[in-house]
Amino acid sequence: MRTQSQCGLHQGLPRAAQTISCMPARRSKPKPPKAQNAKGDLTAQGFRVADSGPHTSKTLMLQELETLLAAVPADAPAKAYRASIVVENVLGKRTLSTRKETASRLTALHGLDPTKPLFRVLRRLWDVEPAARPQLALLNGLARDPLLMATRGQVMGMATGQHVQRSEMVAAVQGFTHDRLSARVLDAVARNTASSWTQSGHLKGKVKKLRQPLQPHPVALALAMWLGYASGKRGKALLNTPWARALDTSSSGLLELAEQAKRLGLLKLSHGAGVVSIDPSGLDPLHGGEQS
Repeated sequence: MRTQSQCGLHQGLPRAAQTISCMPARRSKPKPPKAQNAKGDLTAQGFRVADSGPHTSKTLMLQELETLLAAVPADAPAKAYRASIVVENVLGKRTLSTRKETASRLTALHGLDPTKPLFRVLRRLWDVEPAARPQLALLNGLARDPLLMATRGQVMGMATGQHVQRSEMVAAVQGFTHDRLSARVLDAVARNTASSWTQSGHLKGKVKKLRQPLQPHPVALALAMWLGYASGKRGKALLNTPWARALDTSSSGLLELAEQAKRLGLLKLSHGAGVVSIDPSGLDPLHGGEQS
């Protein structure tokens, strides 16, 4: 039974005030987690979360990326990449303004920052197998340019031999950007993204591009698993991320690639009785342990 002191009844106070002071205190509801947390975590990993991207004016820039990574040591800091492009002109651009723009676009698309786990993983895998580089560049681009990611469903949904329709690529991009881009820019993005999917091996042809089956590489599979793992996926869910599906094969095919990646020492894998465990966290040369 409550005493007067517990209920806040004090001599001389009006009865209404005594009644109010005896009411239980309200408990505030716990605050929901901030929506920014997930975005911040991805950014810290090296993903680029944005409303637009470099494909408004550039493609995957595979040739430039290969030349740059061949010129800059793997242990070099971020400023070395820009210096190689702008000062040393390793990409052979004619003007200073073009060199600066190229440096900006390559950085936006591929990171070029070894303080970020994604770029460290990309650089580690880059020299494992040169044949996997087009697929590695594409997966990295999908994690850093939402405009390229917006066209993934359109390209992956095409049948082998089917021609790319510019209007359908435009519609795919517009579905993501809504009214943020002009018709001219949308057309440029459709053209540039189609070129990027050609560089990765999903499409072929110069003017008329058509779909062709990809020959996925286990090194690219390792990066796809790392991207899914870094974004919070585990187990079988790693086989159904946008990056895994971009490798153009079935779940069983992805598991076969994972077995090959395991033999290359790129990830840990166990599966059986419907349970799949894939751990690519050791790919980061600086933080080989469990990722948060």
